[in-house]
Amino acid sequence: MPENRRPLFRGYRGTAPFRRNDTTLRRVAFSALRLSALLAAVAGVLATIWLTQVSTPARAGRFLPEVKNPYCSVKTYKLRGVVELASSMTDRRGRPVIVVNAMTLRDKPNYSQFLLAHECCHHTLGHVAKSKQGLGHVGPQAFFYIGPELKRLELEADCCAVRLLRERRERAGINAGAAAMAEFGEKQTGAHYPTGLERVETIRRCARLDP
Repeated sequence: MPENRRPLFRGYRGTAPFRRNDTTLRRVAFSALRLSALLAAVAGVLATIWLTQVSTPARAGRFLPEVKNPYCSVKTYKLRGVVELASSMTDRRGRPVIVVNAMTLRDKPNYSQFLLAHECCHHTLGHVAKSKQGLGHVGPQAFFYIGPELKRLELEADCCAVRLLRERRERAGINAGAAAMAEFGEKQTGAHYPTGLERVETIRRCARLDP
């Protein structure tokens, strides 16, 4: 290589269509990343919508990855790009279903224990069935306009989840749930949800109760 020429990119000996100070390449790369993230989010939303429309268990299991849920017998699926970390719902035929964010399952196994148990409790305590009456085929998360009731349901599910985790001696799951809620502090953990501190207090209180 002539002395008066420098490599366009370190570690690369060939020529390149863009120089270091050319922002076009960076703009293209950034746009591609944004498009990829958007497509993943859209795919997650569409998959969740599709799940609520499934008509047979075989059809659901054929297209959506199922995950083992040790806390209840409710069919549980993992999806990428879903907004909610976990959600409880029913399909078109009224069968209970749980959807969990696949990245959360992979990256936060202890917190995933708390989430799975929490969503199971929404079903076993009758929260989803109660919310569904006259309001459509979705879980409690969507009913932000019934604030006081929604707050009670969330705290009930938190306490129930703690008891399930205690039965299995999964203290790490309880601690991870409390830590995640503590990050919200005095802020609500969702629309008309309890605050982070309220949920931490419930988790700690239920963890101290005798079985």
